[in-house]
Amino acid sequence: MNSLSLIIFFAWIGTICLLPGQSFNDYDQSPHDYWGAELADPMSEVLKKISAGKVSLTEETDIKLVRRLLEELHISESSQILVFSRTSLQRGAVSPTNPRAIYFNDEVYFGWMPNGRIEIASLDPRKGFIFFFQRELSDRKAPLFSRDRVCIQCHAGSATNFLPGPLGRSVFPDSKGRSMKSVDTFELISHEVPVHERWGGWYVTHAHQDLNHMGNSIAIKKNGKLILQREDSSKGLNDFFDTSNYPVPTSHVEALLIFDHQVRMQFVLIESAYKVRQAIFDSQKISSKKDPGNLNELLKELTETIVSELLFKEEFPLGGKVVDANQTGKFVKEFKAKGKTDSMGRSLRDLDLKSRLFKYRCSYMIYSKIFSAFPEILKNSVLDRIKEIMTSESSQSGYEYLGADERQAIFDILSETLADF
Repeated sequence: MNSLSLIIFFAWIGTICLLPGQSFNDYDQSPHDYWGAELADPMSEVLKKISAGKVSLTEETDIKLVRRLLEELHISESSQILVFSRTSLQRGAVSPTNPRAIYFNDEVYFGWMPNGRIEIASLDPRKGFIFFFQRELSDRKAPLFSRDRVCIQCHAGSATNFLPGPLGRSVFPDSKGRSMKSVDTFELISHEVPVHERWGGWYVTHAHQDLNHMGNSIAIKKNGKLILQREDSSKGLNDFFDTSNYPVPTSHVEALLIFDHQVRMQFVLIESAYKVRQAIFDSQKISSKKDPGNLNELLKELTETIVSELLFKEEFPLGGKVVDANQTGKFVKEFKAKGKTDSMGRSLRDLDLKSRLFKYRCSYMIYSKIFSAFPEILKNSVLDRIKEIMTSESSQSGYEYLGADERQAIFDILSETLADF
């Protein structure tokens, strides 16, 4: 996606990848029950603790409240990535001098900027993302956070295949952060998008000086064409805005790369689960031996889609010069520390950051609560396919990029760290 402004969950507008063959507009009905079922997402759990008096959030504003909530949601400040394009619900508060910060872990995306309200997308393993919005800053009586229905108008519209899912927006930002043009080469951010077409409208730090990306740039018109003027961020971001207003002064390239992969992977997992649950539910309502939803064909199709994403089948080569080698970001250390290691100390969170994102090309999202909550028939189909690829005497068609040593390492890691495997 050209100039990929990863305004995900907080952009409320954008495009996504649609898996072929089916659309939904009944996520609020059985068996999904998006609005009625009890929630099991991290933010809902925090709100339950607040209601029970186990957690107290004072009326502290801005950065103090942000830090407290990040702690409650187990999100590291080092995950901060900064977007300055005005493509979000609170577009009036966002600018190159007041960028929106997004913080994330495997289950929650947390958006905020100074003088703005907090927006949270929190993942329920079965229902997908649940959206929360902070009350008006001048309001002292309403609950501090409420489940938001405004964002769902975009997040469960035609762009998201009528499911509550993530969105992405591609823009050329002007000097005030306003979008001069949208570019929709790719439907959703992912590890498949060329790096030179990512991060327009975003600040990027800790990147190698030779990495060709679209961050830290402002668009201008010249001879009727839009041109991006790259700004130098090698000395940090203080030349652009006052970084002391934020928990950390960074928007590291490693976090952006992980973010790209994770958002796409989550969408594929969520939509696949919805499709299979719907097909199973529909087949159970019909008293016939015939499979009305052609479940076997659906499973085969979704299995290949999921596995190709999990195994980075279409990953765009990073080119070797990705990160400034003079320092190691805190985000990388904390991200890796969350990994499940095998007896040799290997983990699916081990990064490569040279030719590719990960050393062992199987996504850590295979440990996610979304995947764990898959219908058993879908989960088993995915795991069986991965086993087949990893244990084949010769490379499977389409997966030739996985050499014998890497396939063996992935198989060993999964065997020791993933119970279902």
